[in-house]
Amino acid sequence: MGKDRAALAIHDPPYNVVAFEIQQVSEFIDCCSKWVSITFDALSADASLYVWIGADQNNGFQPLPDFMIMMRGQSFRPRSFITMRNQRGYGTQKNWMAVRQELLYYIKGNPDFQVEYTDIPKVLRGYYKTVNGEVTENLQRSKSDNIRASNVWIDVQQVFYRMDENVSGCYAQKPLKSIERIIRASSCADDLVIDFFSHSGTTLLACELLNRKCYTVDIDPVFAEITIRRLEHYRATGRAGWQNGNPFEHELGELETWKTELDSDKMIIKDELPVQSALL
Repeated sequence: MGKDRAALAIHDPPYNVVAFEIQQVSEFIDCCSKWVSITFDALSADASLYVWIGADQNNGFQPLPDFMIMMRGQSFRPRSFITMRNQRGYGTQKNWMAVRQELLYYIKGNPDFQVEYTDIPKVLRGYYKTVNGEVTENLQRSKSDNIRASNVWIDVQQVFYRMDENVSGCYAQKPLKSIERIIRASSCADDLVIDFFSHSGTTLLACELLNRKCYTVDIDPVFAEITIRRLEHYRATGRAGWQNGNPFEHELGELETWKTELDSDKMIIKDELPVQSALL
């Protein structure tokens, strides 16, 4: 990063899974403490950190509480504990259906925060208050006809294969709307945003849409390539993803053509062989 410092970090670490193998919680938290420390140094004096983190309800709710405790020893200060509600969950007949994703919000110094409003209209009346001698209720005093975004997000659609922004193979893909909300609330135009776990490239794409600079990386070369292709795909087509398609459609198409030609060549060779050789 050189001398550049970011105003915002948005991280979505692989919830205690590395190359599809589950780590010990202590190993995962030790890893997290290192990239959190690096993040602190990469941020400006007044900056924000958002971390998506999971809670395995079948395994002691780890690593969410372990991560929270680890963060007490870091230099960041906690600001909010956000829950994003998935419209599609996995259910069971013996438990409550799981529909939540957790997002932790921390700060360094005293960063600005821009209030965000949802698309949900205000319907609740009340909260009476006297202003300039006149009794008013909350709708009269409001700056918007819609409700403010709270620490429970119920208006963000979980990404699934029918959505334009879907990226096949990125099963932990975060909705573009959720990342845009974070960026608008905790950064300004031309600010630098960092993301150490690029995955489907959503942070990079959101920064492109909202006129922010972005430095993002991923240890997995496949996700690094997906991130690059997603930005190129958006710039070429205006589409945020591939819906029912795939970032590697071109290569897969060539592979199918090659397999078809190979099968065809095998048939020609087989037809030209003597019967005994063909049987062998």
